[in-house]
Amino acid sequence: MLSFHSRRNKGFTLIEVLISMIILAIGLLGLASLQVIALRESQDAYTMQQAILLATDMQARMRSNSGIDWLTISPNTSDTCIKSNVCTKAQLASNDYGEWTRNAQKNLPANATVKFQLSSSVNKAPCIGSTPKSLCLVTTWTRANTKKSGIFSQNATFYLEIIPS
Repeated sequence: MLSFHSRRNKGFTLIEVLISMIILAIGLLGLASLQVIALRESQDAYTMQQAILLATDMQARMRSNSGIDWLTISPNTSDTCIKSNVCTKAQLASNDYGEWTRNAQKNLPANATVKFQLSSSVNKAPCIGSTPKSLCLVTTWTRANTKKSGIFSQNATFYLEIIPS
């Protein structure tokens, strides 16, 4: 009499191992791309933080040196207002503007620009020009590795409206 015993599988087949490795590889690729996106976005957040710090620094400088038409001031290339050299308000403003632009070049990406504009000519929130002499500090930079078809634009801009006293 012949007896047929059903043979039970006691392990994984090669196909099951290959399928599980493919699923694991896809998951790891997803995690790697997520890490790349997180690093890029944290760099963009750091640049935004630097732009905010620079703008608020210049805002404090402008408020401490009142009565200056900041649109007519050009930035100094080096610090001329030191303790041994007395400066006028316009020279101090030029010195502050120059120091601000040098700090921006040092702390922002190489393609960043910083400038003053009349708020009414910017006409974007928060720089809408509610006061005739209000100024807008505009900081613009190109984001790192942003695709043109992505959610965000390639350029980022930070606006800070200041009403000089």
